[in-house]
Amino acid sequence: MGHGKNHVIDRRRFVQASSVAAAALALGATGCASSHPVAETGGTTTQFVAGTYQATALGKKSDITVEVVFSDTAIDSVRVVDHGETERIAAPAFEKIPEIIVASQSLAVDAVTGATLSSLALLSAVEDCARQADGDVSALKRAEVPKEQPTDGEIECDLAVIGAGISGMASALAAAQQGAKVVVFEKSSSMGGNALVSGGFIEYANAPEKLRVEVNDGYLKIFQEVLQFNRDAGLDASLVDEVQQQWDDYYANGNTKLFSSPEFLALQLCMLEGNTYDFQHTYATDVEGGTAWLDTMQFPWMPLVAIPGYSWAHFSGSSEDVNGEGYFNVFEREMEGLDLRILFATPATELITESGRVTGVIGSSANGSTYTVRAKDGVVIASGGYADNQDMLKEHDKMWNWKDLDTFHCDNNYGHTGDGIRMATEAGAAFAELPFNQMVFPFVDTVLYATETTVGTTNESIYVNKAGKRFCDEGGSRTDMTIALMEQDGGVGFQVVDHDSSMITDGKTHTGMDVEYAIERGILYRADTLEELAGLMGVDEATFLKTVDDYNEMTRTFNDPEFGRSSFGPNAPLDNPPFYASPRTWAMHITMDGISTDSSHRALDAAGNVVPGLYVVGEAACGGRGVGSLGAGYAVAQSIYNV
Repeated sequence: MGHGKNHVIDRRRFVQASSVAAAALALGATGCASSHPVAETGGTTTQFVAGTYQATALGKKSDITVEVVFSDTAIDSVRVVDHGETERIAAPAFEKIPEIIVASQSLAVDAVTGATLSSLALLSAVEDCARQADGDVSALKRAEVPKEQPTDGEIECDLAVIGAGISGMASALAAAQQGAKVVVFEKSSSMGGNALVSGGFIEYANAPEKLRVEVNDGYLKIFQEVLQFNRDAGLDASLVDEVQQQWDDYYANGNTKLFSSPEFLALQLCMLEGNTYDFQHTYATDVEGGTAWLDTMQFPWMPLVAIPGYSWAHFSGSSEDVNGEGYFNVFEREMEGLDLRILFATPATELITESGRVTGVIGSSANGSTYTVRAKDGVVIASGGYADNQDMLKEHDKMWNWKDLDTFHCDNNYGHTGDGIRMATEAGAAFAELPFNQMVFPFVDTVLYATETTVGTTNESIYVNKAGKRFCDEGGSRTDMTIALMEQDGGVGFQVVDHDSSMITDGKTHTGMDVEYAIERGILYRADTLEELAGLMGVDEATFLKTVDDYNEMTRTFNDPEFGRSSFGPNAPLDNPPFYASPRTWAMHITMDGISTDSSHRALDAAGNVVPGLYVVGEAACGGRGVGSLGAGYAVAQSIYNV
């Protein structure tokens, strides 16, 4: 595939900026020995046919190719020579596991926390190479890996943060930029959280004109629907009138690009997610502050798009990196020289409370080492929601009837099990619920149950069922699309795009997935004609062709008589081969309820009083979600340090 980095025993800078020991603790093993021991088990030396061997194994989202060099009696080196995994998630595994294999001459190596599938693929490929070299694989699997002994430590800092995702790292970095000493607990082995697997899109309401799409009649319909919804809901008319005036003033100046503003974003979120205008406006203004902060760091913005369930094209991300990698590449660069330490593979376990104030965090690493971190200025919980905790999902479920299902999938990155919510409630904070509290993503793939395998965007594609018919408004809410998808045969539909709307460049999707790998795994179908595509999908050809014809007419008239869709991007027509279809189903995505907070993101107790010293952002907070929670994380640091 040719786009993965070579990984030997070097380290990324973000590991250097944190505790090097904490990265090693992800595997509970020591670092590389200065010389290679002979591989022995029960007194029998393992012999190899000396040479260099390669093998490939399936990772999470790509083939992983490994090269291993053997002498007669030892594994001399291991390196990953090609892969298409999510770089930041896989890198700790690709760096640490080869080091341990060579140092211990063993294949009994644990997977790196948060990168299980990549770890297992790497180990499988090394095992294949050992067989090619006529090595005793059973002996290599029995060979012990030395375990690092646990050590306890106490750390004094200004701010402690739980979670190195988008909101947590925004708090940590913004505070460190103001001269604060910051310590971050992260239960996985990399920073990034869900932003690395969710597409990485953030609302950029004040984006420059050059990034915006052209306005069309479909967007005018959506704008009017948003305003009318809020009027009908009884929102203060002056707030709706303000947005109408913003629209009028914007186009009175001769603009032809799509309008947006924090106030319009707040109205749209009220319609799509509920909650109060004040809450959604706080979110929108926080995001505005966060994107302005990214601008000061020369963040490389991509052109605006719409995303599934959010039909207004005011979402952006990095133009240089896939998914959310770009945010953390910028953060990593900005961390240089700052007093910011990340304890990887070290989940926080409890908050320290003294005289009614939260003053620190206790956490334990993979080998049992305990860190007691005392934070003078406060603690920020940014540990994510509970989308991967089925007991909590069932406990708080208000609409999905999870108790009727034996199991259901989650598209989250590692670790979203509600730990931070538990710690906050134990410290006296209140859990607040919302009527719309669990967001399901309506189109993950049917192989990996991942969002980052999406091809194209929703306002430039259609969704059809196994009969070849559309079954929903592709620009509608995620809830409506999920309900419609659940009603289809097997809960499966197909997202269909063409060459122009696929967002495929140089054999890769906009999320970095290798197209040929996706086709091989059955994640994606490709055909030169719609007739051929119908055959690959297994749908009725005549029905499917009529569906596409009707849809293409809709892209010209902005009139969808069946489902009322009005969101169409400039590449919406399906008429330029090759054509692509991807089988999609649904998975848990975001939990919306969480710890009660005020507009400054301070945790509140059941009586509405501030829990001193405790801040909660991102999905751990009631109403927090998505990459836009970067704004809340940034706002906390600005508030604490009076910037």
